[in-house]
Amino acid sequence: MVETAVGFVLGAIVGAIATAAGSYLLYWKRERDATRRLRRAFLEELQAYEYVDGFVADGSYERITERVEEPVIYESAAADLGLLTEAEIGRLVAFYSAIYWLQGLEDPEDKKDRIEDVVEKRRAALESLER
Repeated sequence: MVETAVGFVLGAIVGAIATAAGSYLLYWKRERDATRRLRRAFLEELQAYEYVDGFVADGSYERITERVEEPVIYESAAADLGLLTEAEIGRLVAFYSAIYWLQGLEDPEDKKDRIEDVVEKRRAALESLER
């Protein structure tokens, strides 16, 4: 009878440990997959902003301020940024802050250096996400 009780207790403990480990592994996999999807989405959006590089290379600063598009992924996934590393978050925030600054910018010819920094910030964000 004592052996049966010990068997039940040990079975319950082993079952609880196995359940907890399985739950943690499932949680970890979901988080990893969500992080991978988030990085892929940001990479796609950052690559879509490649036209900004072309405008800067051509010296078409006025066209940049007229054509810059609203960020979609950044606005919809802001709550999930915590899944990324601090370096990735910092570079993404720097780039998207620069994109918001570009929208409706007046007199862009006086701000060429800062507009050119947008290209560098995009490249830095791309590099950090591709690692």
